Amino acid sequence: MTRAAIAIDGDAVAQHFGRVREFLLVTYEDGRETTREVLPAPEGDHAPGVFPNRVKEMGAQIVVAGGMGVKAKEFFTQLGVKVLTVPPMGVEEAVKALVAGSLQPVETDCGHGPDHDCGK
Repeated sequence: MTRAAIAIDGDAVAQHFGRVREFLLVTYEDGRETTREVLPAPEGDHAPGVFPNRVKEMGAQIVVAGGMGVKAKEFFTQLGVKVLTVPPMGVEEAVKALVAGSLQPVETDCGHGPDHDCGK
C-alpha cells in the first residue's frame, strides 16, 4: 500500500507547493486506487518544514506538486518522503498516472521569479 499527497489547486496539480491550500491524499496498491481524501494544508505562517511535516503526518510516502523549492525538497528527503515535481496537469490525470506507475517527474525550480529567494 502506498499513500501519496498531491498538492491541488482546484482540479489541477498545484504549481506552487508552498501556497497550496489542500492536498488530495490517495492510497493505492497493485495498480488500483483504494481510497482518497482531501485534507487541508497548514494555515498560518509559512515556516520552513511546516508543510513537509504535515504531509508526513498524513502518512504519505510520496508528495506530488508542480514546483517546489530546494529547502522543501530537503525537508522531505530528511523525512523519507519521495518528491515528484510534475509538469502542469489535472489532478485526475496525475492520480491515474501515479497509480499506474507511469507518472513522470520533471526537474523544476520553485517558479517564484527572479526576486524570490527559496534557498537555491
